Amino acid sequence: MKKISIIFLTAILALQGCDSLLDTTNYSKYDTSSFPTSQTDAERMVTGIYNRLNWIYREPEESPLFVNDLASDDMFGGGSTSNTGAQGLDRLMWDEGEGFANAWEYLYQGVFRANYAIEEIPGMDDNLFDNVDTKNYLLGQAYFLRAWYNWELADLFETFPLLTATAPVNNPRTDSETIFNTIADDLVKSIDLMSDKHKFDNSPGRAGRATRYAAEALLARIWMFYTGFYGKSDLNGISKSQIITWLKDCRDNSGFGLEADPRNIWPYANDFSSGVAFNTDFGTYANKEGLHWVGNHSKETVWASHFSMVDRKEVCWFRVGEYFALRNPGSAANEKCYPYGIGYTNGTVNPKMVEEWVSDPDYGVADKRLFGSILSVDNASEVYSNGTGGSWWPAGYETELPNHDGNDSKEVEKTLFHNKKYTVVTAYSDNTKSSLYNNFFHHFPGVDNSNQYGQRADAIYIRYADVLLMLDELEQTVTGMNQLRQRAGLAPYSGYTLERLQKERRYEFVFEGLRWDDLRRWYPKDAARIVQENQQGAYVEYRGNNVPGGYTQIQGNDMVSRYEKTRGFWMIPPTEITLSKDVLTQTPGWENGNQDSWFFSNGRLPYPTKY
Repeated sequence: MKKISIIFLTAILALQGCDSLLDTTNYSKYDTSSFPTSQTDAERMVTGIYNRLNWIYREPEESPLFVNDLASDDMFGGGSTSNTGAQGLDRLMWDEGEGFANAWEYLYQGVFRANYAIEEIPGMDDNLFDNVDTKNYLLGQAYFLRAWYNWELADLFETFPLLTATAPVNNPRTDSETIFNTIADDLVKSIDLMSDKHKFDNSPGRAGRATRYAAEALLARIWMFYTGFYGKSDLNGISKSQIITWLKDCRDNSGFGLEADPRNIWPYANDFSSGVAFNTDFGTYANKEGLHWVGNHSKETVWASHFSMVDRKEVCWFRVGEYFALRNPGSAANEKCYPYGIGYTNGTVNPKMVEEWVSDPDYGVADKRLFGSILSVDNASEVYSNGTGGSWWPAGYETELPNHDGNDSKEVEKTLFHNKKYTVVTAYSDNTKSSLYNNFFHHFPGVDNSNQYGQRADAIYIRYADVLLMLDELEQTVTGMNQLRQRAGLAPYSGYTLERLQKERRYEFVFEGLRWDDLRRWYPKDAARIVQENQQGAYVEYRGNNVPGGYTQIQGNDMVSRYEKTRGFWMIPPTEITLSKDVLTQTPGWENGNQDSWFFSNGRLPYPTKY
């Protein structure tokens, strides 16, 4: 009998509710002798696969969206001296004994649940379903989700034990080509199974569901990463022309499309925070710009993790905004930071990136996305206009939150810039400002008034804008770029260059977790060098003091040297290797004691200790 690995132990317990591995008593309502026997059962199986999309955000420092943002050149670790998780991610280091243990567990639970559905649904009688299309759509979602979870594992660890069945096994790592070929094969199957009638639909029960168009877009993204990073011409026999065909199908037939203003995609533009819902003007950026949030799962959201509005803390912990949110001495939202909430100030924005954006003649302050994505606080306009942090601040523009000065006794790598896309957003209870909610979602019935539990914004993975830019990159056109530039208030490009495409992707998708993988696929050997050069020397404050020389790497232990060994992949939780009796091996580059030298602990920030 084969040993059941921890991978399946956690998944089996999650599904069956057993108290121990050897206990065969059925403590749950369903078991394999009576489940699945109906369309409702099949729908529950597939819903269970989606469930693990949300669970990974209970530990933001292990979620690929957060990880990839911090690893890129657009953000620093930030936070306080104790926020070693984000600071380590920023430098391709780690700060927990088990590293990505929760991500490993939750992603494999998703894979297990998808495998179970893929094994069971085909054998169910067609007559149990409303029609064959319904059966195929459910099966297609299962294939899509298995591909998604495996892609997340590949993005974090590159290679891992690829599991395509529920039978308990103890496998070694699977090679990258097999992993990516399997992901591609699953997505092709999902495209074939999910009919074209399942288009954009944000009605109750449909929001957040995968479609064939999401599969087409996801396969294009993975194809572009695989061929770029590994220097291949195709993926599993899928050519560039086939990817273009699928992207055009998504562009033209999916029902997805661009929102009129890119800023309306993000929750800070909601009508409760601006006061519009109360026929009041609270004087926010959204008020001044006439913005109105389009809500979760808008027509531009091709694929996202969609959080329930039901108040269930155990499944609705979208904590990324909490980790990115502002600090103040009282650790409580107030008028000085309104309408933004309180958290840990991780992911402070690289001011060198902001300077490039402001100073670029093709972008600059005319670009709605600039201050629609970046929040300035305290004396930012002064610091970046009088020479202390540079002399590039645009004339006539004020700091958005000039009265919010943060918490200088704790904040490190403070740049006076924060992201606005993923952060906590607060709201007053009514037009009289009688109460200040910690999260504007508290206005929705039953949602917790918490900067942690109350966040219900979508974690957006693929936007329709990305479909347009992937097409531009593959066909070397400017059609999509110019659509995005037009809605951002910019003049069109006259022709395609890779540099233009790269800048457009950076500014359109800033803080959305795409930049790091873009750099790795464009520059597989030099991505870390580019990040390091783009960050080195940038203005930062450490506990209220301007750091001489600015942001820097750890001397003798910099990001470039780690990237050369790991190529940007992360350490597998050591316990998994032990439990496998060393059948599983460590991620290349992380073995031979590097776990110790690359451990990021409190006190490792390379700034003067006198502060």
